[in-house]
Amino acid sequence: MPDTINQKVLIWARGKLHQQVGAGECWDLADRALRHAGADSSTTTGLDDDYEWGDPIDVSDVRPGDVLQFRDFVVTTSTTVDVTFADGSGSVDETEVEALRPHHTAIVDAILGTQHLIILEQQVKPLGKRVQRHTIPTQDLAPVVKTTHKTMKHSSGRMMPATVITTTAISVSGQIWPYRPQPKG
Repeated sequence: MPDTINQKVLIWARGKLHQQVGAGECWDLADRALRHAGADSSTTTGLDDDYEWGDPIDVSDVRPGDVLQFRDFVVTTSTTVDVTFADGSGSVDETEVEALRPHHTAIVDAILGTQHLIILEQQVKPLGKRVQRHTIPTQDLAPVVKTTHKTMKHSSGRMMPATVITTTAISVSGQIWPYRPQPKG
């Protein structure tokens, strides 16, 4: 049975993991993978265009080898760590980290349930212009609360038992436009 276009796109892109494709732009990875698979590339090439990579599909219908176009896409991870010692004292620490894809293109590597995709992309942290694999949520996720009990250093300088409650929430904003690659036509 011959490989489908999606399979060819995926096999080629996976083979470039940790390498720079073209000039290292995100567009280069999708363009070269599609061309290698005998598929059409994007219909536009302007620096700020919302590229179209084939037939538009719903994000719930993506499969490995599809191409994603992001616009103003931000994943915000908020973490709150609440430490309470046995004497009732404690502290609360809050952090927020953003992963930005303001104008970006990636290839779907795998689907993790209905809320996460594994993607192949370049021109993102930490490897910059080299192809890398990342997991991204496609929608807001319910907060996850984890409670642990451990011995920690108290403000008195003594080690004391503490309850640590860590709450992690993920919110997603912006757009993802998925495309199914089409044969060169």
